[in-house]
Amino acid sequence: MNLHRRALFRGLLGAGALAGLGGGASRIFAAPPAEHRFVVLYFNGGWDVLLGPDPRDPARSYAGIDLGTELLPEAYRDPLPVTLGGRETLWGASMRRLVERGHHQLCTTFRSVNMNTVAHPAGRAYVNTFRSPAGAQARGSSIGTLLATAGPLSESLVMPNVSISLPTFNDAHPADFTGVRTALAPGIIDLLQPQAERLDDDVEALLARAQDEARSCVGATYRGRPEDQLRESRRRARQLERENVARFFDLGADTSEMASLRARYGLGATTHRSNPRHPGVVAAITAQLLRTGLARSVTAQLQVGMDTHRADWGSAQGPRQRLGFDALAALLDDLREDDPSLERTTVVVMSEFARTPRINGNRGRDHWFANSFLVFGGLLRPGVVGATHPESLGLQRTNLETGLPDPEGEMLQPEHIGATLAAALGLDHDAFRVSPLHAWIA
Repeated sequence: MNLHRRALFRGLLGAGALAGLGGGASRIFAAPPAEHRFVVLYFNGGWDVLLGPDPRDPARSYAGIDLGTELLPEAYRDPLPVTLGGRETLWGASMRRLVERGHHQLCTTFRSVNMNTVAHPAGRAYVNTFRSPAGAQARGSSIGTLLATAGPLSESLVMPNVSISLPTFNDAHPADFTGVRTALAPGIIDLLQPQAERLDDDVEALLARAQDEARSCVGATYRGRPEDQLRESRRRARQLERENVARFFDLGADTSEMASLRARYGLGATTHRSNPRHPGVVAAITAQLLRTGLARSVTAQLQVGMDTHRADWGSAQGPRQRLGFDALAALLDDLREDDPSLERTTVVVMSEFARTPRINGNRGRDHWFANSFLVFGGLLRPGVVGATHPESLGLQRTNLETGLPDPEGEMLQPEHIGATLAAALGLDHDAFRVSPLHAWIA
């Protein structure tokens, strides 16, 4: 559901995400709910796992890998030693802030995940639903939509499922869980504030009554009484306006609360306008959606510019990753304030595929099958599942019990991660057509 106009929010949204939730919006800013929260974050373009989740020791040489250390800024040459679930491993220097803040202690890192494609459209469709696409067409519901269904709808949950800068799909779940999509993170505020200056109260009341008394033109198309759903949607939109919910998303506001938020995410007072795709902007809006209780599940494009086929690999891949991971670290800081161990929070981070172990003739890296995924919290056991070949970054089979390479094991796919997340939450995982990794569910 792509809502670029507030008018649509007051109209068609009522057929899904705002209808039937019961109660009003006045309670959404009460104490944080005990229900689970979900974040799915996407690095657009195909990240280089050698600079991020799956690096190599630069003190060694590798038969099938060009480390390209001499092409990198000094700050990105040396990976960081980390302990994940008792296992010593490495993370790229771009992930330093995550390590400094201790977030690695709650991370399950999946490596050697076979994407079965090196085409952007197919890869993007794959990581949207965690199910193999039909060509470039996504199959099934978005993973954020599935996760949003993990719990009943409450009266305070106004938008259960939000998608920022990404398509969202729902093929099997109640319409209430259909994603509300905004093209840019700051666009959330447009869904929450009045379209124009309010008229006199009596005029506003007359307009509202006229809207509610008009029968919907979609009645012949949809089952039930869509006009009732539309009326409920409009009521909720008006309630959000009365509560001035938009103030929690006005990143440029001259208030101590917004100044603190900007400082945590490394933003200036106008960054949200000059660079609305800035990872800090995306992460800050995501945090506000969850911390206020307005949403349960948020899927967002966190960073762009990963598709570095040329010399920009050396100059930009590391810094761009770091901006994304720094924003992720700030988001985890916020989410762990009321959920220190992420027992009721799941954060999934991925890209559509990885980049080649060999540097091409243009001093960049091309597309590669062997990907990595990160899950923080998620009711999973921290550690490392899977390993690419140490000399070639090639795919290897994995023992799904131990997480170690095993020629008799299985090839990890996104479906394994999707099924495991679903099983950990008690959701139906049959659509993924693989068995969950039960040994990795905490």
